Amino acid sequence: MPAMLAFIIVAVSVIAITYKTYVGYGDYGLAAKISFFLFLVLGWSAPFIGFALRHNDLSGSLIYLTKALYFLFGFVFFLFVITILRDTLWVVIDVIRRAPVEEMKNPPLLKKINIITAVFCLLVCLYAVYEAEKDAAVKTYDIVSPKIKEETKVVMLSDLHIDVDVKPENVKNIVDRVNALNPDVIVLVGDIIDNTPKNLYKQMEELKNLKAKYGAYVTLGNHEFYVGAMGWGMKFGEMGLNFLNNYGAQIGSTGLYIAGIPDINAATSYKMPIKIDNALYKAEKENYVMLLSHTPKVLEEMSGDKIDMMISGHTHGGQIFPFHFFVKQANEGILAGFYQRNGINMYVSRGTRYWGPPMRLFAPSEITVFNLKPQKDGTSAR
Repeated sequence: MPAMLAFIIVAVSVIAITYKTYVGYGDYGLAAKISFFLFLVLGWSAPFIGFALRHNDLSGSLIYLTKALYFLFGFVFFLFVITILRDTLWVVIDVIRRAPVEEMKNPPLLKKINIITAVFCLLVCLYAVYEAEKDAAVKTYDIVSPKIKEETKVVMLSDLHIDVDVKPENVKNIVDRVNALNPDVIVLVGDIIDNTPKNLYKQMEELKNLKAKYGAYVTLGNHEFYVGAMGWGMKFGEMGLNFLNNYGAQIGSTGLYIAGIPDINAATSYKMPIKIDNALYKAEKENYVMLLSHTPKVLEEMSGDKIDMMISGHTHGGQIFPFHFFVKQANEGILAGFYQRNGINMYVSRGTRYWGPPMRLFAPSEITVFNLKPQKDGTSAR
């Protein structure tokens, strides 16, 4: 409830500022002013409308309606941010020029600048949509360790956020691309879905076609908790995915041990225990231990003595600039890439798809490949 109230307060403030900037100083008719006001209200209300629609089995035009609503939200958000940046730069330039402040309120000039800003905002939105909808880039990293007994390719997916507006053929495309990498192991590190198993039947029929030599492993993200975490745990098992909920498994004779825990923040809120010791119970001292944990948060009982590598998602790399700064602050200085925490080598993915507005800006999506290799004489471990 506090988060909802905060969003409403911010939205009302932003609507007032945007409205005043774009129609408050011009000679616009009442109909134009009301239309623009309603446009802004609809844009900032769009996430709630889209959320309500998505929790049904959508088909046809309703799927495109939800995408349009989220696009509209992205547009009004960018319009505000770009306008604030524009006006800040305008003030700085006017101070340098010693121009009067009233120049910014000159209706004819402001109208032209507003039109240019709106067109630029639309172009930014279209580029962000392209970045979000294009195939995720494949990012490859070599990890060398004396604990690895044989070369093992681990392909990581996170933050797929599969919902009713995601076409089954889009899921198939991701599955085909991953299978084409010939992985030994596939790991899905939370926020795989955003709806119920019943509503996502067709999408899951595609996702279960993931193929790897030693199988696919999945753990819970915070979004699984919103739509029934344990129900999805059972569904993942039915799909042939190895569900790691405070559990772990030896990966053949590779020396790799994969453990998984539920999303740390969501599990706490939903009274589900986090049991690191359970997850590591079957691990042997000589194993290379990889922990799947959706949120990149380190608990006291986690250490480099027990865990060699922790892989996470959740942040989306900020997804839409300038959210990068806020996301990094909310995650204790972590955004995307490699980090060292408590002696643990941590990798945080930007995610394979997106959530909310169908946009990414300066935060490209990814499919991550870890080539685990035995350490040989003369090579250094990462």
